[in-house]
Amino acid sequence: MPYYKNEQARSGGATYGHEEAVGIRIRAAGFTEVDKALFPGITKSMLKKFAQDGDDTKLRQVTQGLATGSYILQPAGSQGFPDVLVLDFNNRFVCVECKSGKGVCPMWNDSLPHPNTIYVFATKSRDETTVFMGRDVISIEELECRDQFVAELKQLIIKYKTIMPAFDFFKRGWLLKARQQFFQEGGGAKTNYFTHPQRKSCELLALDFARQ
Repeated sequence: MPYYKNEQARSGGATYGHEEAVGIRIRAAGFTEVDKALFPGITKSMLKKFAQDGDDTKLRQVTQGLATGSYILQPAGSQGFPDVLVLDFNNRFVCVECKSGKGVCPMWNDSLPHPNTIYVFATKSRDETTVFMGRDVISIEELECRDQFVAELKQLIIKYKTIMPAFDFFKRGWLLKARQQFFQEGGGAKTNYFTHPQRKSCELLALDFARQ
């Protein structure tokens, strides 16, 4: 699969976003696209919780009537996770997240890979795509470190938000906030998803997961 931008790209005379390009391939595998408007009860928090702990109880409650072998594009909106929600032929929910960019490492911004999510990453610099599971590129222990970091950061923000108003001599209402951003470093040996020595094994593991 060649490179597609997440919002829009051209290939073969047609215009598709990366998510739609992935959807075309899912349809080619025999799945049916379903309009997300039919299931308004699906929420961002519900999907993220499912991606983190695998508990699909609430998700099943709000998707009653969704047939196996179906998928929904952007079930939580264009900026929500995941880009594709699949209910496979074994009645199992699978999250698929589409990422694309000019470089060879995804931009994670304020989130980290979810362990049981399939990521489809396309790069413009190589005009190609790779796939991997979140659990094959970040350990549970690293995710736990993230959670501890975020918890401590929240407490630090609360502490200084309490202290700051006493020094607001000019009555300007300055507010402290902290934006989470996550990056990968260590050079191409660690951050190039296309030349990484584990690329092929990650692709095979993702495909094995999809076949289950």
